[in-house]
Amino acid sequence: MREKLTPSDRERAISVLARRQHGLITTRQLVSLGFRHDAIARRVANGRLHRIHRGVYAVGHTVLVPNAYRHAAVLAFGDSALASHTTAAAIWDIRPMSSGRHHVTTTADIRSRERIVVHRRPIHPDDRAIHDGIPVTSLARTLVDVGDVVKPSHVRGAFVRAEQLRLIDMTAIDTALTRGGPRQRGPRVLRELLRGYDPRWQQTRSDLELAMLDLVAAHTLPEPEVNGWIHDRFMVDFLWREQRVIVETDGAEVHGTATAQRDDARRDHVLTSLGYRVLRVSYDELTRMPDMMARDLRRQVPA
Repeated sequence: MREKLTPSDRERAISVLARRQHGLITTRQLVSLGFRHDAIARRVANGRLHRIHRGVYAVGHTVLVPNAYRHAAVLAFGDSALASHTTAAAIWDIRPMSSGRHHVTTTADIRSRERIVVHRRPIHPDDRAIHDGIPVTSLARTLVDVGDVVKPSHVRGAFVRAEQLRLIDMTAIDTALTRGGPRQRGPRVLRELLRGYDPRWQQTRSDLELAMLDLVAAHTLPEPEVNGWIHDRFMVDFLWREQRVIVETDGAEVHGTATAQRDDARRDHVLTSLGYRVLRVSYDELTRMPDMMARDLRRQVPA
């Protein structure tokens, strides 16, 4: 078959494979097209291939989208490999990547590499999926596994995001939980999360808002409206309408810039003129001084 491929056929085949794989191709695929290793080395030397991982190359350029790097991590470990854990969560768009390390699950006896953590375990057919062209653990399997490597609060954030995207299938999650290994932390984390499920989680837009709900519940404060509207003009994070009290949770990624702070001040001025008291709560205040925050809030919204 290799002899039948002309040079132009091979170039077209490379283009077809790269289009399917976020601009990537593997050594194994190039060899199957008839390229010898010295020919592959020449392509690397002249810039027609750019090494991403051992045996995985970007074709023609290195301007790659984030999912291309995730796909490259999977391709580096062969046909049985799947993106998993936090890498899978990023592919499903339920949790952003927090580091440059990727996670891959495979049945093969392969060691981790630099920037890629390998999890070796059996993979049930129902735990396999393709998303954006990338072999990845199913959403249910991802939610079960991600608790192995991140904090429970981050698992909850991923679950809430999946729920908001209408991706949750509780039957699939229940089934995936039964396949969790006895040494895995993830299944225990997810079961505990489901036991404490609060429907208001769906209304939140950030982990900081989830933390604020935790504070309200832990200190038995009156329940607020979550992301409620005032005069059909302003959406506020937490609203005690009767007491006319607003709490805005200020994440640095949204409210940390000078422009955002000026906009917040103007908005607070308008809300105050409408008769509302506006309290702004930072991540540090919620996590380091929760009791003080709760006492201050209880004075504003007594039960």
